Amino acid sequence: MSTGTTDRDLICRVEQFYYREARLLDERCFQQWLALLDPSIEYLVPSRHVPMPDPGARDTEAFLAVERELGRRGPDASPLRHDRFLQLAMRAMRPFKVTAWAESPPPRTRRMITNVEVEPLNQSDYRVYSNFHLFFSQGGADNHSYVGCRRDVLRDVEGQFRIVNREVITDWDIITGPTMALLF
Repeated sequence: MSTGTTDRDLICRVEQFYYREARLLDERCFQQWLALLDPSIEYLVPSRHVPMPDPGARDTEAFLAVERELGRRGPDASPLRHDRFLQLAMRAMRPFKVTAWAESPPPRTRRMITNVEVEPLNQSDYRVYSNFHLFFSQGGADNHSYVGCRRDVLRDVEGQFRIVNREVITDWDIITGPTMALLF
């Protein structure tokens, strides 16, 4: 990516998109958040594990690669979440149901999005890397922080970004939070 004005404009547009997305989720505007998703979205939260060292990769960056820790797909994979648009829509609409006891009282969240990097893939798609810190508090119980990174593909559709793909990688060794059903 060059360092011209267009690139700075693109990065600013992507950052503003992410800040708006975070605000919509924190303000519980889930229906508006759904409008930011492409109907073909794939939303993945892989589990993390400690892999056995690969002696053949010693002295290379592959030896320490985060990719080796992620359980994504395949017979041995067990992602924490693997959703498409329909599942995300059901999750977003759940808090509106009177029988959603886990959502009463509604949790308080605050998302911080940082370290945004944008890589053009083609004329309309962009790979975007970002870090997040999500604060979670509900019903007088302990407060929790979720920290990690996101790897997204955004598509520019008539001047508006849509999330086509999101992979959320948490930094926890052990999941100690009350839920992984949050929208990162």
